[in-house]
Amino acid sequence: MFSREGYPLVLSAAGLAVLTFAAALRFRSWPLWLAGFVLTLVALSVAWVYRTPIGMPT
Repeated sequence: MFSREGYPLVLSAAGLAVLTFAAALRFRSWPLWLAGFVLTLVALSVAWVYRTPIGMPT
């Protein structure tokens, strides 16, 4: 699904987005929700860069 070197980057970007959403829930902060959304987009773009296309060897 992802290249081996991409797993730490994808997981850390997704983890940072999750932590930001957790902080937004805890502090009820609108800017943190917005930051969490932006970090989710960053995590998705990192996942897109390190994806392994179907039919390619892993």
